[in-house]
Amino acid sequence: MRFAYAWSGAAPHVKKYQVAATSSVVGVPKLIPAADGAGVAVATTGSLADMVGVTLDTATYVTAQQTDGTSAERLVSLIVNPDAVYWALMSQGATLGTALTLRAVTTASSDGLAVTTAESWTGTEYDEGVVWGYDGANVGQARKITATSATAGTVTVPFDYDTVVGDNFIRAPYWPPQTLTIQLTTNLDGADASIAVGTGAQAKAVELVLGDASNGGRTNSWVLWVPTDHVFGMRPT
Repeated sequence: MRFAYAWSGAAPHVKKYQVAATSSVVGVPKLIPAADGAGVAVATTGSLADMVGVTLDTATYVTAQQTDGTSAERLVSLIVNPDAVYWALMSQGATLGTALTLRAVTTASSDGLAVTTAESWTGTEYDEGVVWGYDGANVGQARKITATSATAGTVTVPFDYDTVVGDNFIRAPYWPPQTLTIQLTTNLDGADASIAVGTGAQAKAVELVLGDASNGGRTNSWVLWVPTDHVFGMRPT
């Protein structure tokens, strides 16, 4: 994850806090200390409750006096703006960088209202998510999914051209500004786009930057998000 901008237009505001566990990955959200915790806690893949900020560096947690002349105090730098918006790379699973799956059209749609493929759209529910053209006539076009079935995702605003057999689409469980949850990857530095709509941590989708065949879109598609449960300001509504 990385800082995109703040709604206020402010620059990133950085504070240093003691860690309660080794923080080895940059771009990871931290939460308020747990009861009896020594410092800021690590987020989980499904929770950003009482978020403090996102890391800019790393820190090794120690609980003994040091013999090399260093302090046992270990601080991590966090962007703490409550209105900060962050970039999160979409991945097809819990491992950051896993390529998004292409969904090939198996039955054409003469009105551009359906993306019919060989797999279910309800086994993992994508209703209220996004589907976009990876190649073909509708390359780069994105639409909200408004209904799903065992074989298709349906949209209300049609794609500009018919969806034809062999065209590839990608789907993800986000639609700004409706989406209120984003599942994090295992290392907490990206977005797991393989899960059902409505699953994950307290984060509102602000914008989608969706790649296609021209720019490596399977590993170059992003959801921009803002925390909705931030200890310094933004709280659930």
